Amino acid sequence: MMFFVLAGGYGRRAEPLSLLKPKPAFPLGGVPLIARLIAQLRLQGCAGGFVNLHHLAGQVAAAAGDGVRFFTEEELSGSRVLARALPFVEDELLAVNGDTYLEPPLAEMARLAQAAEADGVLLARRDGSGAYARLLCEGGRFLGTAPAPGAGAEPGLMYAGAALFKRRALAQVDEINFFDSLRRHRLHFRVAVYDGIWLDMGTPAGYFQANWDYMARRGPQAENALSPGARIDPRARVRRSILWEGAHAGAGAEIDSCILAGGPALENVRHQRSIVSPLGVFPLP
Repeated sequence: MMFFVLAGGYGRRAEPLSLLKPKPAFPLGGVPLIARLIAQLRLQGCAGGFVNLHHLAGQVAAAAGDGVRFFTEEELSGSRVLARALPFVEDELLAVNGDTYLEPPLAEMARLAQAAEADGVLLARRDGSGAYARLLCEGGRFLGTAPAPGAGAEPGLMYAGAALFKRRALAQVDEINFFDSLRRHRLHFRVAVYDGIWLDMGTPAGYFQANWDYMARRGPQAENALSPGARIDPRARVRRSILWEGAHAGAGAEIDSCILAGGPALENVRHQRSIVSPLGVFPLP
């Protein structure tokens, strides 16, 4: 099985952070999200993969590292970019969103895809928030999608950000949103329900919380999440904050529940629940 991390989007909902760094390169526990995604896919046996590039392309490529093939897009084409992998795919391709951390159950997805009539498998998760579009299913088969029902709705299934395509299905992904291609071509996609770790990095607040959820899952939680090269002066007081590479909490700084996205050293300042960046200081909702 090969993988394709969709990593070219602008990440508008994550501004101002995404103006400085593309979401796939956001540090998660101090390591770029896309690097963590690719590492765990390789641990599960994926032979190789692809990444599409557009917004802040150089940062995404550097974070993804070696061993993948990059497709640079002058204009974003949505799901249609998946077809560029066709010449290299013999049987199956796993498409993964590059702004969400999850650990797809590849063995279960591959098992469901073995059915003779199956064109692929969608990974779904239970959503009680009502904030995400719903997957419509019957008998474990994908039928379509419905708009997000809103808060207070009964729990339903949402797309978890990973889909396994048989090669014959991949060749028919010709819409910006591949769900439209599945419906129009009447492709038979099974649905696998996933209950594992799932961290949405879509907004600054979601990204902030994702770090603590990830770190808590990995073991005793550090007080802060530091990227390589981030520094905290012994005379600074920093609590429950995320420091990107180049961030420096200097002497006299009091930082609580913030994202420090690089820039000059912070000395004798106080910030709480804020994004502190070269672009300015913004509230962290």
